[in-house]
Amino acid sequence: MYENLTLEQKVERLLDIQEVRNLMGKYEYYGFNNDPESIVEMFSTREDAYVDCEGIGVLEGPAGIRKFFVDWHKSLNGDVNGVFAIHAVTTEVIEVAEDGKTARGIWISPGAEAKHSVAGELESYWIWGKYPIDFIKEDGKWKFWKFRIPHDLLCDFHHSWTDLDGQKLGGDIESEEAKPVGDRPSVYPENFYSGSRPASAFFVPPLPYRTERDLEGFWGEPYTLDSESLR
Repeated sequence: MYENLTLEQKVERLLDIQEVRNLMGKYEYYGFNNDPESIVEMFSTREDAYVDCEGIGVLEGPAGIRKFFVDWHKSLNGDVNGVFAIHAVTTEVIEVAEDGKTARGIWISPGAEAKHSVAGELESYWIWGKYPIDFIKEDGKWKFWKFRIPHDLLCDFHHSWTDLDGQKLGGDIESEEAKPVGDRPSVYPENFYSGSRPASAFFVPPLPYRTERDLEGFWGEPYTLDSESLR
């Protein structure tokens, strides 16, 4: 698809990929530093921007994104003493649209966390998942647009994911009442590890595409906007 691009266009595309890569890296550092405000600033302020977290659903628009990253995580982390989240990003595949207005990337993410339990004690966890994300360029700057967080496995340090098959988590990390309520269900099926089914193959690597309308149905997303509306 990119064979007809000029040299200048190819260079711009490489720069776009690097900026998307840096945006993802900054997200990880801000998360480790317990700095949710900086994470929110990296998101588009469009009303169709969202975060879609497995087990919660889709939180839409700037208000929903803030509710997830700032309000919820501050309630989870408390005084942040001893709290951290390392979510490394690996195996990246990034595709920038031919029109240069949007991009799509996917990463596998191995991680470890320390968080307070409901009882107030620090607990350690293993957490692996994926980051299938759509990006949008606004005023020449790349932003998170549609941010998906499916989990492959999540268990406390004292159990393996096979021990906890079907339970999803060992320790009592939080009360169900503390979780934000999604505005609608996730756009993807359950991804958690289970010994009774194959690993989910729903999130395939992104393919080259021309405009965001070519993403219709990919990763379960119904796209309805015209490329002309992306400024």
